[in-house]
Amino acid sequence: MDAFRACLAIYLYCVLRATREPPATLLGIDGAPVRAVDLGGLGAWVSEVPSAPIVPSPERARSHDSVVRAALEGETPLPARFGQTLASEEELRAAVAERRAALETALARVEGAIEMTIRMLVPRSESVPSETTAAQSPRARSGREYLERVAAAQREERNVLARTQAVRDRISAAVGGLVRAEAFAAAAPGSTLATLSHLVPRPDIDRYRHALLTVRHDDPALAFMVSGPWAPYSFTEGIGT
Repeated sequence: MDAFRACLAIYLYCVLRATREPPATLLGIDGAPVRAVDLGGLGAWVSEVPSAPIVPSPERARSHDSVVRAALEGETPLPARFGQTLASEEELRAAVAERRAALETALARVEGAIEMTIRMLVPRSESVPSETTAAQSPRARSGREYLERVAAAQREERNVLARTQAVRDRISAAVGGLVRAEAFAAAAPGSTLATLSHLVPRPDIDRYRHALLTVRHDDPALAFMVSGPWAPYSFTEGIGT
C-alpha cells in the first residue's frame, strides 16, 4: 500500500478560508474522490491522482471546474490552475505556508463575490488581413507592396484596439459602481473576440445584469455576450510553482 501511495500525487482544485468537507459524492479529475485538507486556518479541496502529468482535455477541464463550482456554492474559493499537482500533503502545506499572506489577502478580496465574463465581438475590415497573415501571404510583387500590406494590417490592429476600448469604456461606465475588480484580455491578432471579466459581489448580480441589459438597449450596435456566475479564475493565482 505504501508503494502504491508513493505513486500518487495531490491534485489541487481550490483553497478556501476554512476547512469544509466537499459533498461525499463529489468526484473530480478522472473520477477521483474529492476530499478536504486542513491547512491550519485555511482549507483545500484535493484528489489523489497518478503522479504522471495531467494531460489537458475538455472532460478533465470540466471535472476541475465542477469541483470548484461545488465549492463556490458555499463560499468563494481561490481556484487553482488546471493540472496543478503536488508530490504530497506536506508539499501542499509548505506551498501554502510560503504564500499564506498573499492567499489570505486574495481570499479577502474575492469573499462574497463571483466572476462575470463579457465577451466583446469587435468588427474587423474583411479586406485587411492580420499582420501575421500579411507576413505569411504569397510574396508581394515588390518590397513596397509587402510593406504596405503589413502597415495596413498594423493600422487595422490599432483600429480594433480603439474599437475594443470604446466598448470596454461603455460597459465599465455602466457597471463600475457594482464591480470590485476588472480583468481584460484583448483580442489576439486576427481575432474579433476580447474578454472583460468582473468581480461582482453576490448581492449585486441582478443589478449588474440589468445594467448590461440597459447598455444593450441603449446601443444595440454594441455586440457582447455575458456569462456567469463563475469562480474568480481571472482574479486569483495558482499555488506554488
